[in-house]
Amino acid sequence: MIELFEGNRAKIYLIDYYGKKAVLKKLRAGKPDTLKKEVQILRTLDRFAPKIYEWGPGYIVMEYVDGISFKEAVKRDFKRSVRLALDACYYLDQKGVYHKELGRYHHLLFAKDLSWVKVIDFERAVVRSNPRNVLQFIGFYLRAFDLRKEIELYKKDKKAGYKALLRALDV
Repeated sequence: MIELFEGNRAKIYLIDYYGKKAVLKKLRAGKPDTLKKEVQILRTLDRFAPKIYEWGPGYIVMEYVDGISFKEAVKRDFKRSVRLALDACYYLDQKGVYHKELGRYHHLLFAKDLSWVKVIDFERAVVRSNPRNVLQFIGFYLRAFDLRKEIELYKKDKKAGYKALLRALDV
């Protein structure tokens, strides 16, 4: 077991899980159990998120996502990485999951060849009727673009607004 990260509420370990790499996310002592909610959210997502292998009180074992950060992906291919990230954000919006922390480069992990993206760390995410993942992503990473018209359309009609955003960004 190799410790990968120590967060405020949990520790993340790389483990061997029946012959394959996996992540063990273990709740830290004395912290509120946010892992139950994370499991519930991850179980509703069939794309763009790690698969859960096992869970129990205070822990989750899930797919190990071996990827690069959004910061690195953008250096390799700006348009492709932005398109993949927006697709993931739009998917989460469609599923009613608001991640809340997509402004951190390490919550979006990409294949080295930019063939896929996964969103990780849903412990602070919430299920709500009007999630704002696409808008959050734009606010953090695409402020240099004038997307006001497309953003307003997205707020009124997500599908049409999303298509308009992709056209405006040419991704």
